[in-house]
Amino acid sequence: MSISKLLAYAAIYILWGGSFLAIRVIVAEVPPFFAAGFRFTLAGLLLIAYSHLRGEVACPKRALFNAAVLGFIMFTIMYAALFWGEIHVSSGIAAVVSAMIPVWIFAGELTVLRTQKATVLSIAGILLGLSGVVVLAGGTRSTAGQTSGFALAALVGATICWSGGTLLSRRLTLPAPQTDSAGWQMASGGVLLLALSLVSGELRRLPASGILFSAKILMSMAYLVIAASILAYTAYVWLIAHEPATRVSSYAYVNPVIALILGALLAGERLSAFQMTGVALVLAGVVATLAAKRPVTEAKKVAA
Repeated sequence: MSISKLLAYAAIYILWGGSFLAIRVIVAEVPPFFAAGFRFTLAGLLLIAYSHLRGEVACPKRALFNAAVLGFIMFTIMYAALFWGEIHVSSGIAAVVSAMIPVWIFAGELTVLRTQKATVLSIAGILLGLSGVVVLAGGTRSTAGQTSGFALAALVGATICWSGGTLLSRRLTLPAPQTDSAGWQMASGGVLLLALSLVSGELRRLPASGILFSAKILMSMAYLVIAASILAYTAYVWLIAHEPATRVSSYAYVNPVIALILGALLAGERLSAFQMTGVALVLAGVVATLAAKRPVTEAKKVAA
């Protein structure tokens, strides 16, 4: 494997894996909807500017509307729940629940799009993942505090929305290139998050400027905007064009491991044996689901 590919995989594995701890650091001081809105508004505008500087941008009004719809589904809903949820659950658990996204995408491909063929392994993967989330919901106290069942439910619902948006994006005309499309989705989702922050009264609860502009908060936000939102996403888009999709999807079960390690080393997060069982079930479910993916067209060719 080339150095370029190794660096790209390192980006989506480590940078995305580390984003969960960065979120937890920020929401410990900054209201969650405001923090998420600032992150994606800034990251989106930077990606849009980058795309336009490179030229060859095509974004008709219909494509912009579609990007805004996806921005609401995939960024406003998903990250409102994730940033809020990390106030109540550890960064490692949030990463594990987010790892269910490929499972929900597969379930949608299987039941809605009908582009995947059901196998014993794929059904087992879905059931393992679901059982893992149930076990996590019944987990005992960790050093991060009592796991909130409502927060976990919100995180699960958010991952389902993200997965639905991913499937919907395949049917929509979107701005080109992909960096411009992602930029408009992030920016529109970020603006809506800021509007949610305003409506919910968060702006009245912003911390003092000394806290808001502390080195810890600024470094964590810079990490989320530059490393997790721009560099890792660019690496992901590049890998999708140069590597098999199933191999690239391996980030789904590497990110939680990275998040759990960083949470333990840097934030003192510890999970009970019961919770670790849930983590193992979710990761086993994701691995099984990705390994079992078998497009319907491929299945028909084999049968013929």
